[in-house]
Amino acid sequence: MRRIAFCLSLALICLASPAQAARIELTFEILFGDIKLGEGRDVLEHDGTRYSVVSVSEPQGLAALFINDIRRESRGLVTANGLRPERFEESGRKDGSRNARFDWAAGTLVLSSAGQVQTVKLPPNTFDQASLPYAFMFAPPPTGESFQVNVTDGRRLTQYRYRLVGRERIKTAVGEIDTLHFEKVRDPDDKRGFEFWVAIDRQHLPVRLRYSDKNSRVFDSVVTRIKIQ
Repeated sequence: MRRIAFCLSLALICLASPAQAARIELTFEILFGDIKLGEGRDVLEHDGTRYSVVSVSEPQGLAALFINDIRRESRGLVTANGLRPERFEESGRKDGSRNARFDWAAGTLVLSSAGQVQTVKLPPNTFDQASLPYAFMFAPPPTGESFQVNVTDGRRLTQYRYRLVGRERIKTAVGEIDTLHFEKVRDPDDKRGFEFWVAIDRQHLPVRLRYSDKNSRVFDSVVTRIKIQ
């Protein structure tokens, strides 16, 4: 029955157009190797004109002693060229909240973190940490093997290069899913990594995320539930 419900949900995703209003809620299991650290929940809402993404990570058990609850929220426009963020906020870190304000008309990005405010140039193809995994739901993935993207976390704006690793079928709690696997291209001394898997033929919904921190610890988030309203 669970597999049938999952297939019906995916059918709705396939039939739904990005121009149509939708609310999609994803639940993720956060893993460190084989150890479950907690749960993540993403909620994407859009009406074909505007969007919001709220992403929450909640550690469980002993993991709460060394991992913070993190809440990220991105809001902005849905355009013919894809998502265009207007505001990003992150809270839950010990060093306080962070936020970014995107002024596309003026071409500036205002970053606020730890009481410090700075304004930097806003280049095209810029996203925040919450909106990036959902970018391909509203614009097709690049056709080349690699592409550049600018990403802000509220503290700084950084340009990254990502590459398409390839097509992969991954196992999840809701069944096997055919995906496109993307990863950040790293310099030899760069310890921080980010990878994401998006579902092929299912509007490129992100179904797996992987993050490597500065200590080379690897954290996986794999989808366990998909709810569509």
